[in-house]
Amino acid sequence: MKTKLLFVASTAVVLTGCVLGPEHQVPAIDVDDAWHTTERAESTVETSAPVQTEWWQAIGDPVLTELVEKAAIHNLDVRIAEASIREARTLRRAQAAGYYPEVNAGAAARREGLSENAGMPTGAGFGIPVDRDYYEAGFDASWEPDVFGRVRRSVEAADARLAASVENRADVLMSVMAEVARSYVELRGAQRRMTITQQNIELQRKTVSIVRQRHAAGDASNFELTRAEAQLRVTEATLPNLTADIRASAHRVAVLTGQEPQTLLDTLLAQQPLPAPPDIVPVGLRSEILRRRPDVRQAERILAAETADIGVATAELFPRFFLTGGAAQQALSVGDLFDASSTAWSLGALMQWPVFRGGEIRARIDAEAVQAEAAALQYEKTVLVALEDAETALARYGQELETRQRLAHAVASNERAVRLARQRYELGEDNILAVVDAERELNLVANDLVRSETRTVTHLVSLYKALGGGWEVFEYDG
Repeated sequence: MKTKLLFVASTAVVLTGCVLGPEHQVPAIDVDDAWHTTERAESTVETSAPVQTEWWQAIGDPVLTELVEKAAIHNLDVRIAEASIREARTLRRAQAAGYYPEVNAGAAARREGLSENAGMPTGAGFGIPVDRDYYEAGFDASWEPDVFGRVRRSVEAADARLAASVENRADVLMSVMAEVARSYVELRGAQRRMTITQQNIELQRKTVSIVRQRHAAGDASNFELTRAEAQLRVTEATLPNLTADIRASAHRVAVLTGQEPQTLLDTLLAQQPLPAPPDIVPVGLRSEILRRRPDVRQAERILAAETADIGVATAELFPRFFLTGGAAQQALSVGDLFDASSTAWSLGALMQWPVFRGGEIRARIDAEAVQAEAAALQYEKTVLVALEDAETALARYGQELETRQRLAHAVASNERAVRLARQRYELGEDNILAVVDAERELNLVANDLVRSETRTVTHLVSLYKALGGGWEVFEYDG
């Protein structure tokens, strides 16, 4: 009997090393290293230099740098993603427990009565009392050799899902940092628009004052005075919404940094200049996006996990071997429980083989294969979307730089037009309509310029996010 047990055990150990299911291979996707963007964008980027990891520092605003770094630590979405990492680590440990034996300890004490009519030799004549106490203490153990790699594939899948959760946290972190930067830049842009609007209001008030003086002297009509006052009121009406925009952005930044909405009002409502983009933006090679973007890396790890799951399902087709054993102390009295003659033990081997399950196992294998196929398609889609994001962000950034430059020229031209219109009005060479129209146009174009300056920086932030930079600085090791 012992020889047979040893044969089964040794056979199981020899078979350990057979791993079922396909091996994961990262899908090969050919990506052109060259960027395909506008001429304006090409003049502002550098492909020979790697992407700047701490891109928020390149914007050159100390307040923004502090806010981004605070959000990386305290943002609640990031902390939720970190909790998911800890959960994935725990699940991985649970899968790895399959490598080890299972040991259970137990103890029992009971009072029992045996039947005298059940065909068993009981009673005083046989030395076996009808009523008796029974005591037992011991343990049993069971170990399943990983013959066909079911546990190894399970651990492989758990490792891949753990890595995917790490990449998910990096992706969330990138989004949070970009959102902080975007909200902060929009806040500064709204402040700049408010400053320009207030300057235009002062300019228009001077115009109204001049018209009133001329109206009092009989040199201006009621219509001219009404037009000048109406233009002033229209410009003043834009201030409340700008105030609301500034506060909304401040509230958003505070929540992104894990704080109550009103926390940063004192800091952010203080006037600060709108950040300016750097002259040259290093973007690296186009193919590097696939190695750097967390969403692409996460999709690849999910594919690896789904591939390993095929092996786990396939292993269910084959036998499972168990080595079992146990030892216990059994006695009819407490005093005899730990006597050497009270020892009982067992050693055995067990095989389980699902001979017929109505096609369930094959169906599960097919389902896992389909899920792996879907994961491969999702990986390919993620790659294409990543390239689309980067190309689009680069094009928008480059073209917005051109828009900003043209609007700057337009503002300068409108400022000259306002000065000339006012001089002509004061000299009586033109009516107030020319002044009002020039001032209205200046207000519109000046605000368009600030919006363009704001979009330039927000497009830059989107470009950095699309390139996949920033998460490396705050890698999670908790």
